[in-house]
Amino acid sequence: HLAKNGAKHIHAMTEYIPDRITFDSPKERKIDVLYNPLKGMHYTDDILKRSQRSIKFSPIGAGEGGRNRISPEQVRTLLKQAKVYIDFGPHPGMDRLPREAVLSGCVVVTNVEGAAGFQKDVPLPPKYKIKSFDPDAVHTLLKDLIDNFGERTKDMDGYRDWINGQKLTMKKCVASLIEEIVTKRQKKSST
Repeated sequence: HLAKNGAKHIHAMTEYIPDRITFDSPKERKIDVLYNPLKGMHYTDDILKRSQRSIKFSPIGAGEGGRNRISPEQVRTLLKQAKVYIDFGPHPGMDRLPREAVLSGCVVVTNVEGAAGFQKDVPLPPKYKIKSFDPDAVHTLLKDLIDNFGERTKDMDGYRDWINGQKLTMKKCVASLIEEIVTKRQKKSST
């Protein structure tokens, strides 16, 4: 986007999930699908209506409809109890929750809005990115992920590896930016 609009000196930056968040695979996951009640509820509501009798959903949050914030530790506890995390909200960048969810052992399903539409920002396998919202198709996908969780979680290995590499990627991005700044200063001071 920046290059298309004339930017000349572009440095991709990233962020990483702190090392304290690790992949965990508890034996029992009592939540089928976890969702963020503050994002994408116009889609999630349709899924809840379609699937409420056959899928156990839980919001990330407390109080009525999960609308009250909870601590990061409570979020991680919920993520480690869930099989699937869905996020149908607008993705303004590399969202933290999908990354924490996959590191916690969840299978992640998103839409393709915002950054989720770019494989470089959210490198999920294509079948886990909903392009055209159809509650029946999403229900079928979720049932498959829940029923075959042990196998489907392996589909997240590439995304998990990518997330675990982000700390090194960020260090390289920062080093590249510093190198360019230093090189420019040296050129200016020598002229």
